[in-house]
Amino acid sequence: MAIPLSVRRLVATMKTDGVNVVEFCAAHDLSRDTFYRIRRKYAVEGEAAFEPGSRAPKRIRNKTPIEIEDRIVELRKQLVDEGLDAGPATIGWHLEQAGLVVPSVSTIYRILKARGFITPDPKKTPAKHGTFQAARANQLWQIDGTEFTLAGGLAVKIINVIDDASRVCVASQVHCGETLTGAWATLITGASVWGFCERLLSDNGRSFKALGKPLAAIGVSAIRSRPYHPQTCGKVERFHKTQAQWLAARNQPDTITELQQLLDQFSVVYNEQRPHRSIDRQTPNSRWKALPKSGPADRPLNLDGHHIGTRTIATNGWFRFNNNLIAAGKHLTGETITIIATGTKVHVFHHTELIRDLTLKPGKTNYPLHPRRGRPTTSTK
Repeated sequence: MAIPLSVRRLVATMKTDGVNVVEFCAAHDLSRDTFYRIRRKYAVEGEAAFEPGSRAPKRIRNKTPIEIEDRIVELRKQLVDEGLDAGPATIGWHLEQAGLVVPSVSTIYRILKARGFITPDPKKTPAKHGTFQAARANQLWQIDGTEFTLAGGLAVKIINVIDDASRVCVASQVHCGETLTGAWATLITGASVWGFCERLLSDNGRSFKALGKPLAAIGVSAIRSRPYHPQTCGKVERFHKTQAQWLAARNQPDTITELQQLLDQFSVVYNEQRPHRSIDRQTPNSRWKALPKSGPADRPLNLDGHHIGTRTIATNGWFRFNNNLIAAGKHLTGETITIIATGTKVHVFHHTELIRDLTLKPGKTNYPLHPRRGRPTTSTK
């Protein structure tokens, strides 16, 4: 029962000389402890002792420990400085990886809001809509280019390739422009690590449209988005933004070589260290390993014997592949060619032009351009 203000004021200000405290307390339904507590509080606080105090508990059992709150703020600053996503869900993922107590996403949000790191903005509420996602790794890749300016003012193109199902960054390369040669080189680099895809999705850029012919030779279907509809290639478009945010947090590179080194570093962070919201906070690399795989229409999924590499044509127009001698033509002497092989099937490209398509046969090691020509007599590289 609440003690009336008039009684509390009487207890606090009365003279106790000649007063029987026990009888006074009994008459006003007070305990002796309450009587003296009121007087002590008045002696310290004066009139403020009569103001209603907070009824909140002094200790909240489920309150987030201050150490965890400080760690949340520390992670927020660290992720922002590194140019990475720093939202509540991402911070919760990092706490879990460190083996710490993980508050709910809404609790982390309230902590960041209370500490001034988040200003609520209803416009940033994620839109709720359905999205397409391939069911298998390497079933569909997306390719696109984005512009980047070096410290000296030179504008270059970064060509990115993303796996649709796992979000793996298959390849990220910098080129002087968005050319067919650059797009093909980026694909070859990615395929040498991840294998080739079943289909490649791009916009209607001239260089990407030209990829259709060399890709068709190795069983890869090239498809394109509708004109003026970038949402179709939304995954690689969103990747551009994440990549640009990470690059902006670092010193602007002076040369193409320095930029490529940064891109290689980012690919490792993105594929192996950064949780991805669209795949349940998994890393793209772990997601890729867990998914079933797809690949070109004319190749087995078992990549035993899979090889992508380059050779230099010797002076006699031949080159060596494993224990085989293969002719390419003297007109290509000194040129670099690309070999794409799976098992016994071998495709040979000069830039993006298919110059040989052959099947290796048991016991045969010599593959001239024309059946009647013999084995070369000069040395080969």
